[in-house]
Amino acid sequence: MDESNANKQETKKPEEEAASLEDVERKGLLNRLKKMWDGFIQRLCPRRTRNGVNSDSSSNDIPKLTVVFDLDSTLIYSTRKKQFTDQIRIQPIRYYVAIRPHCREVLQSVREVANMMVYSAGTPKYVHHIVQLLDPEKKLFIKVLNRNNCKLRKNVLIKDLRKTGCMLKRTVWIDDLEESYPFQPYNGIVIKPWIGDPEDQELTEILKVIMQLTKELILQEKL
Repeated sequence: MDESNANKQETKKPEEEAASLEDVERKGLLNRLKKMWDGFIQRLCPRRTRNGVNSDSSSNDIPKLTVVFDLDSTLIYSTRKKQFTDQIRIQPIRYYVAIRPHCREVLQSVREVANMMVYSAGTPKYVHHIVQLLDPEKKLFIKVLNRNNCKLRKNVLIKDLRKTGCMLKRTVWIDDLEESYPFQPYNGIVIKPWIGDPEDQELTEILKVIMQLTKELILQEKL
């Protein structure tokens, strides 16, 4: 093998290793979503069947799923000092904020099939301005909960889905911290924290789970 060919092979190795790492991460995400999905079906749709549904039932009469989103590291990433170009300064709260990739289109898609809320451990002022950034026309979120709706437990602010006022069996939380919901751990989708990766695809994968879950809940009610 001549030197030029040897150099070409050497330059390919990092790319091949990177591709291999991406495959491993993708498989890991798919496995995690599958386990999460299986758990949802067992807990939220215990009467699921493969024998068909009652065709006389109407999905219009079935209460919608409610999806409760966290903000920080779930839908957005905020810092006191600007860390990358996509961050914009929100002057009233003095934070630089970036919106997670695919966030806007995912929220629009979820809005078509489910009710949406925000539940954040941030201060009322902080949460207000972040929600205003995500939902300036106030058409996405039917309720917004903040730190005042959390409890301090062992120096950790925890959330309780009962504060939403929704049926728990039709309510799902999306958060990067599983410990945020000690009272309803099985109602949640734990999302990978986002800290600025422009290639992040996590929300699009979460959307697939939400869309499938809404179909399963409709099927459940038609039995």
